[in-house]
Amino acid sequence: MRDEVSRVLAPHTLRVLGGDTRLDARMHYVRLRDLSMSVIRYGGPVRFEAGPAETFFTVFVPLAGEAEARFGSDRVQLTTTTAAVLSPADPVVLRWPGDCAQLVVRLERAGMEARLSELLGAPLRRPLRFAPVLAVDSGNGRSWWRGLRMLLTELDRPGSLIERYAVADMFERTLATALLMGQPSNYTRMLDGEVPAAPTRAVSIALEWIDNHPRSRHTTASLAREADVTERSLQLGFRKHLKMGPMEYLREIRLRGVRDQLRAAQSDAVTVTEVAAEWGFLHAGHFAARYQQRFGERPSETLRR
Repeated sequence: MRDEVSRVLAPHTLRVLGGDTRLDARMHYVRLRDLSMSVIRYGGPVRFEAGPAETFFTVFVPLAGEAEARFGSDRVQLTTTTAAVLSPADPVVLRWPGDCAQLVVRLERAGMEARLSELLGAPLRRPLRFAPVLAVDSGNGRSWWRGLRMLLTELDRPGSLIERYAVADMFERTLATALLMGQPSNYTRMLDGEVPAAPTRAVSIALEWIDNHPRSRHTTASLAREADVTERSLQLGFRKHLKMGPMEYLREIRLRGVRDQLRAAQSDAVTVTEVAAEWGFLHAGHFAARYQQRFGERPSETLRR
């Protein structure tokens, strides 16, 4: 078990605690590009110890039970509501009871720091370091955890669009961005700092790209590049002029596109799921809820008219 976990995380020592040395261990693992996830359960109390990972960040999220983590001088009691973020420079010691199953998320350092540099519009002057405690039952942590669970759901569904590289890449970037913006770090002040809102011309360029190519794989980063401004500046510009962010505006345009297509379609020729997927809505349940909230009726009702 130590050898298998070492292949997907890092070399470490593993010691069984207590008199019974038997384990009933399980590990499920999947990797996209800069993000990988493992669900690990040892089935017996163990002590897990590893040196600094150096090349990746790690998030430990208990799915059941509790564990105790020590990252350098920091101690975190891991529960189903309290996760932990391990930065690359920190060693880790985990006391992992047998009834604790954890989701272990690995985020490649190169990808995370490249994304941070994009958000700042400048190269990094020092390594990124997160605060170790991540509350997943409230605030920004809850939003990040919901996004991660959505990714897990799609990965577990055969034939999901997440199997396509472009879609998986979008999920990775979104989760990386959400962690950078939502979890305190040594770059939080810079991310929240004073940035001028993008001028009207830059916002207009981004709007033209969305309006003329609503099904394209837009991100805030790609729109900012087209408008020649930073992502933060473009977000502030959108909120100043439209009272919403670029991705909120894109979602609104896509919802309208779905509605127009459903109105024009024959109910026996297409399904709501097919039309929604064409417009980039991958999770049927979330899409249906947003659609009904926006238009006051279910998408299936629109199709049957």
